[in-house]
Amino acid sequence: MKICLISSSFYPATFYGGPISATWDLSKKLAEKGNEIYVSTTNANGKSKLIVESNKYLRKEKNVFVKYYNEQIINKFSLAFILGVWLDIKKTDVVYIQYLFHYTVLFSLLFAALQGKRVIICPRGSFSTFTLNNKLSFVKSFWLFLFIKPFVSKIIWQASSYLEERDILNRFLNATVEVINDGVDFNAFQNEDDISNIELLNKVTNNDFNKVSKVFFSMGRLHKIKGFDVLIDAFNLFLENDSNAKLIIAGGDDGVGEDLKNQIKKLNIEKSVFLIGAINFNDKKLLLNNCDYFALASEFESFGIVIVEAMACGKPVVLSNKTPWKDLEINNCGILANNDMNSFYESFNKIINKNYDEVLIKNYVKNNYDWEVIVDEFIDLIKNK
Repeated sequence: MKICLISSSFYPATFYGGPISATWDLSKKLAEKGNEIYVSTTNANGKSKLIVESNKYLRKEKNVFVKYYNEQIINKFSLAFILGVWLDIKKTDVVYIQYLFHYTVLFSLLFAALQGKRVIICPRGSFSTFTLNNKLSFVKSFWLFLFIKPFVSKIIWQASSYLEERDILNRFLNATVEVINDGVDFNAFQNEDDISNIELLNKVTNNDFNKVSKVFFSMGRLHKIKGFDVLIDAFNLFLENDSNAKLIIAGGDDGVGEDLKNQIKKLNIEKSVFLIGAINFNDKKLLLNNCDYFALASEFESFGIVIVEAMACGKPVVLSNKTPWKDLEINNCGILANNDMNSFYESFNKIINKNYDEVLIKNYVKNNYDWEVIVDEFIDLIKNK
């Protein structure tokens, strides 16, 4: 089967976080199953642009071809995409669209409908209350009413979690929704070198510590939705109990980087909390395998790919209860906290005093979220719905 994957950005545009890596991994796994993947995207990567050949298909893997359209109009709009995506869609059997609030979605959806193609949309949190009410809320509501609602009956919605399914149906009651989680390349996160907490801290922070107790790790775009300010305030309280504990936060700045730096400075915890910026896959693998715990205080996650990556490394996690991981504690993989300072502080204290089985956590991920499991669910969706 030939699949046209439409996304406003694509690997290696890692600025946009987990959804980029998940879409890339899914593309490769679909190709391994004999499908042909044709990606129509842009060269956007945050405030910069990807340095890639544009407006032509590039073979990235066997059966994975990517066309990066150049956004040349005020660096935000690609006329070439509008002119070219009609033909991109025409050569394929199914159109798979990522996200909602982008001009690439509008034209792709219209052209797919005109050509009678099957359309699957993964909204990537577009229907969440936070997204709809946070910025340009009226414009987003208008967009959904004018450009999406007329096509709802022709769309199969892929929700990344039960929370996203709920949000879609709250907006479009009669929508066809299938819950298919994102996955993780389980094997890619195994067999990492085991190093001490001191070695880890000195390596990633360029410091020279001689005493480190527990290492907490968090990762995501430095955006207010990720709740890093809550995490930092809670960790500041935790340091009163364990002054040698460390918190490492990785991620590119998406609006609150300076605020977080000032918060850390004001609390006088520069030797305990570290913002290390965006990191590559190897550094992420190193940190996830060698930290003691992973923590995330997001105000919303439609899935949370880095969460499942942390658990693939056998790490217990402390998560906001506004993420979709309601079975976390039942499966003995971590703790859910209210999204506030005191609750996270209490959860930090709880998690260090609980015994977790690393093998059990890894097996939970391998059996439920490995791409080998997820990709078959997706293939069934595109062939049978």
